[in-house]
Amino acid sequence: MRLTLQPTPEQVSALSDTRTHVSRLMNTLLVQARRNPDTPTDDLLTTHPDAPALPHATRRAAAQAAHDARHNTRGGLKGESYWLDARSLRINPVTGHVTLWTLSGRHTIPTRLGNYQRHLLTTGRVQGGRVTQARNGDWYVNVQLDSPATTPATPKRDPLATRIDQLEREGKYDDIVRLLRRRTLDSKRTGQFALSLLETGETDAAEICLLRAAGDPVSDARIHLGLSLLAAMRSGPEARLTHARRGLDAQPDEVTRWWLICSQARALVELGSASEAQRLMADVLDEIPVSELRSRARALYFTQNVSASMDDFESQDRYAREALRLFDLLGGHSESLSLRMDLGYRLFFEGRPEESLGMIHEVLKRAEQLNDHRRDTTHLILGELYLLQEKFDTALHHLDLSIETQSVQGSDRLNVLARAFRAECLWRTGKIDFNTFERQIDSLNPKQEFDFIAHSFYTGMIQVEHGHVARAIPYFEAVIEGVALMDGFRLRSHAFRTFCRWSTGVSLQEASIELIEVLSRIGGELALAVDTDRLAPLYAAFADHHLGGGAARRLAVRARPTVRIALLGNFTVTVNGTDVQIRLRKSRELLAFLCLQGAATRDQLMTALWDGEARTELGSYFKQALHALRQALRPFLGSQDPLPLTNGVYRLAEKLDIRCDAVALQSWQKPDSSVDRHHLADTYPGAFLPEAETEWAVEMREFLDNQWLALLMAVGSEIEVTDPVAAAHLYLKATHLNPLFESAWSAAIAAYAKAGLSHLSQHTRAAAKRALDS
Repeated sequence: MRLTLQPTPEQVSALSDTRTHVSRLMNTLLVQARRNPDTPTDDLLTTHPDAPALPHATRRAAAQAAHDARHNTRGGLKGESYWLDARSLRINPVTGHVTLWTLSGRHTIPTRLGNYQRHLLTTGRVQGGRVTQARNGDWYVNVQLDSPATTPATPKRDPLATRIDQLEREGKYDDIVRLLRRRTLDSKRTGQFALSLLETGETDAAEICLLRAAGDPVSDARIHLGLSLLAAMRSGPEARLTHARRGLDAQPDEVTRWWLICSQARALVELGSASEAQRLMADVLDEIPVSELRSRARALYFTQNVSASMDDFESQDRYAREALRLFDLLGGHSESLSLRMDLGYRLFFEGRPEESLGMIHEVLKRAEQLNDHRRDTTHLILGELYLLQEKFDTALHHLDLSIETQSVQGSDRLNVLARAFRAECLWRTGKIDFNTFERQIDSLNPKQEFDFIAHSFYTGMIQVEHGHVARAIPYFEAVIEGVALMDGFRLRSHAFRTFCRWSTGVSLQEASIELIEVLSRIGGELALAVDTDRLAPLYAAFADHHLGGGAARRLAVRARPTVRIALLGNFTVTVNGTDVQIRLRKSRELLAFLCLQGAATRDQLMTALWDGEARTELGSYFKQALHALRQALRPFLGSQDPLPLTNGVYRLAEKLDIRCDAVALQSWQKPDSSVDRHHLADTYPGAFLPEAETEWAVEMREFLDNQWLALLMAVGSEIEVTDPVAAAHLYLKATHLNPLFESAWSAAIAAYAKAGLSHLSQHTRAAAKRALDS
């Protein structure tokens, strides 16, 4: 207790002299104590000349201060105060006067004594006090009182207890944190406080609180519940299950027990016991009354999770939407964030990527606003989904954030998954080579069940890349039969296993039974798109044998995009039926050259496009043309380069299925040509690339014109036996392109005569004479 003194000037001088004397004694003792570190300060006190003038308790207090400062304080002691015991300090609570000892004798000094201070002095006993001068010059005494022992009162119920329990049932965790912070808490209140910290995003504070409370041999069940939920973020399902069972053994109330069962069921799912978890959740849903809205919503959330793990997506959707409706009614944001994330994730595998990513981004935005512990999981899910869409740079951004967030949160539960996805992205974008990718997968060091699943998947993929398809099968089967936290692993493993079995001689129909069933029952076509370049033969075989329905057909198209290029007449390009705009004229000419002439070096291409000119700026123009063409075709090839440069030679990507009218016309006379000559003769639309005037284009235009004339004559002669009129029409087409083509005129005249149409024969002869004479 602090008593402010009201001394006279003479008393101020006496107080100041005494304080200076004690300060000098303390600092001299401190100097000697540092010189003689093994000598107690009490022994040094007896030899000091200033000591005898002070009361015994004051001398001892000065010696103790020097002893404490010997090793803990640099420099000297300020000496702003000195200690007096009860014999040197007397306080009269009636008059409010203090009688204290100074070097000049005892002084009685009035004080500013309040009623409560007077009460404390009357009921307590003064043990001493420290006389101190404040910075503003005032003097006061910090009095040490010994309060008398009181008869223990009957413990009263905390007036907040009922309110805290009600807030807990209502899920108002912010209010619980506000009311319980900085209060002395029993085990139950500690559990309520820790759970509220978890639910409001203060994970580190919750962990400290729970770990401190865990040592209590009779911990409240909420402590074990908090440790179980914390284990889900920090360690793994085994620890989560252990803490949940301990909580159930601690005689929890019904709300806590329901929550503990939910946590137990989730741990069982991650440990591969989904059927046991399903039974637990069915029982708890039957037990929770309809009036307990929050507990019921939470149980529905965990139940939909169990349904998803058993591929019962109809039940998952039903439970999830009912839970979401309840959470929206209650205004909760904790489990509802996870629920929206689960629903968004499922939407992706149902073929609704835009809706899926929009929902998950909303969850991430909300989680960042609340500093919620689900941020790392949300970034991981976005990383996987963008990877499956072949948007590898965006995926890398989210995966890096997931790893960073886990580091900040002190959690490594999802670290293996994030690092595995990140390695795949770096490899697919060419930022690391395959050997580095393999080395990073080998160094993952999996610890949890789903870590081993991820490691098995990528080990199987590495075996496929090495051509060891038989060795890869057991790894993919381990993924299919295990507990995969991310659905993409399981779906991709089905596709790879089908490919491996088919490659080892198993019939396509037998090898693909499970994959086709998964695609029809679960969906997930989008998850398989990222591997289409490696599994292209499988999907092409599906399309040829009409297996797998529309999903397999679309994957086959994606595996080998069909590019239709019209170079005769109007220039057009379509990829899988989608129009592609190529904005630069030289880009269009570059595409035409690669289609008709095949692979070429940079010098060959520049010579053709600019007729051998050697202007310095042409290198920049070539880069622009090349870039524009790549940008136009890249969206259909994912991460692959549509115009790869290999050993100094540019070519169109082998993955592209090129269908070009000019190429068909160019090669129709080859023995192995599969061109439908009759159809081609009927559909010739015009001259080759009319906008191009370079030497190679002009020569190619002349060559293709001659090819078309030869085609018309060949097809005409074939059909003239059975249909001379149609043959005559083909011959006349040739004369329209080249009015001086005498052979075509003669053939048309003869065909009409053979058909018995003498008037048309005579008319054609007259037209031929005019054309040839002009």
